[in-house]
Amino acid sequence: MIRNSIVAKLWITIVAMVVVVLALLSILLQQFLDNYIYQQQSQQLVRVAESVQTLMSSGQSAGTATGIADKLISLQDSHIRLQTTRNLSGSPSLERVYDSFSSSQKQDFLANEPVVVRVIAKDKNPEHDAAYIYAQIPGSNGIGMIAVSQQMSALHEPITLMRNLILFSVGLSILFTTALAFIVSKNISRPLVQMNKAAEGMALGNFKSQIKVTTIDEVGRLGKTFNGLAAELDKTIQALSMEKEQLTSILSSLTDGVAAADLEGNITLANPPALRRFIALATNTGKSSGPRRLPEDLMMLMVAVVKTRRPITREFMWNGRDIVVTMIPLYESDGEDIRGVVSLQRDVTEERRLDRLRKDFVANVSHELRTPLSMMQGYSEALLDDFGDDYHQRIELTEIIHDEAIRMKRLVNDLLDLAQLESGYFQMNMEDFNMADLSHRVVRKFSALAQEQGVLLSHSLTQKLVLVHGDEDRIEQVLTNLLDNAIRHCRAGDEVALHLQAVEGYARIQIRDTGVGIVQEDLPYIWERFYKADKARTRGDKPGGTGLGLAITRSIVLEHGGDIAVDSTVGVGTVFTVSIPLSDTGKSPAQE
Repeated sequence: MIRNSIVAKLWITIVAMVVVVLALLSILLQQFLDNYIYQQQSQQLVRVAESVQTLMSSGQSAGTATGIADKLISLQDSHIRLQTTRNLSGSPSLERVYDSFSSSQKQDFLANEPVVVRVIAKDKNPEHDAAYIYAQIPGSNGIGMIAVSQQMSALHEPITLMRNLILFSVGLSILFTTALAFIVSKNISRPLVQMNKAAEGMALGNFKSQIKVTTIDEVGRLGKTFNGLAAELDKTIQALSMEKEQLTSILSSLTDGVAAADLEGNITLANPPALRRFIALATNTGKSSGPRRLPEDLMMLMVAVVKTRRPITREFMWNGRDIVVTMIPLYESDGEDIRGVVSLQRDVTEERRLDRLRKDFVANVSHELRTPLSMMQGYSEALLDDFGDDYHQRIELTEIIHDEAIRMKRLVNDLLDLAQLESGYFQMNMEDFNMADLSHRVVRKFSALAQEQGVLLSHSLTQKLVLVHGDEDRIEQVLTNLLDNAIRHCRAGDEVALHLQAVEGYARIQIRDTGVGIVQEDLPYIWERFYKADKARTRGDKPGGTGLGLAITRSIVLEHGGDIAVDSTVGVGTVFTVSIPLSDTGKSPAQE
């Protein structure tokens, strides 16, 4: 309790100092008063002895001198003894007294100076102590020494009275000092206690506490300084918190991963993309250095960065994604020592894919255009050279040139439609129409082609009225592309079925065929431009498409707010599922 309280410590310290000072002072004062009373009493006895000496020296008789001395000494509670022997050796008692004198006392005695001797009782009883005054009496009457004595017990009463007064004063002083010390220590320590509580609050993050300053002394100035320090710390912490929140928001909004680590590889800062990437890498590879440590690849890169003291950029393949990592060293405030590294992980998979698509697009367009252009050039040169005299042969060459021109036009139109769809500038005429009528019309349009190919084409629906909101021509284009692909990839005797139903606010169209199917490895790429299945899985006697149909189909469906999915097994068949949102007026009838 006392050890943990500054008030108690200060209070006890002041009281202890005052008690020690008063105790020493009382002891010294008692010694001083004892000596003073003894000296004063000794002077009184000396004056009595001198008075008797004067009377004896003036010729008064011993009886007269003794009587006068007894009256004087009775007032002092003393006793006088006269010796009339001239020679001290004639009185053994006075001789013994004289022999007990010191050399200086003997000199004083022979010089007619009174000698004061204090005799201490052998039984250590203070009441038996006595003070003796010895004086030489010269003259013709033969008196050689006057001895005046007084018991010291006569002085005990005044000494005891003074001692009691001193002790009472000391006790009263200690009592008042204790109260005053408590008040003073309380007032002095109050700001310190407040500062301690405020400091504890600051340790917990509360910088709003203010100390009540009531004095203008050093403690008061300390309190004002503390209040100013708390206010400045509050402003600084708020500024740092704001900067930290801004930095956290910036890092969290980045799609690239940012991570900082110390020289041991422990992550000190990381945004969510970086953490997700590290966790996924550790999960898939099974090589985890800990939840808050850099992956093994970055640890090796960190060693190189620390060694070269320069930024390094490396490309890694993490979980099937192309990640470009740039790592730079972090320096201490002195700018010399490296305290860690910071790395930026950028996913360039999409950029690489788009770059490949761009290259593939140029190559595919060039390939698609080269064949019809070569044919048109060759047949047109043959016509210019008047190749053949047969009119029908010339017509056939002209039809080939015309078909190739139409194919090139279709390719260019598909490219323009796809570019407009992906850029968002494709205009659509959105209106409500009956998907059941549209699907029936498309199936009827392909019935002749299916019959020619020996493919069984069927159509089924659950409702006769399925209203959707969209561009009817573009939805017809979607169904046309899907049915055309299904029939072209079927063999004689295979089946193609179109099924329409309204499910959970969507018009769901399924186009199922029992054709050659698509391998699982190619399914993620069928929506890309110019994708074509392996020629070994298609019939060579059927005309091929441009490779843009499915890309256009998917873009149209997504533009309508719908979705398209595919499920295929080689040798079993393929199922395309298209979902188009129902119109607001068509939901209730369709769902009944």
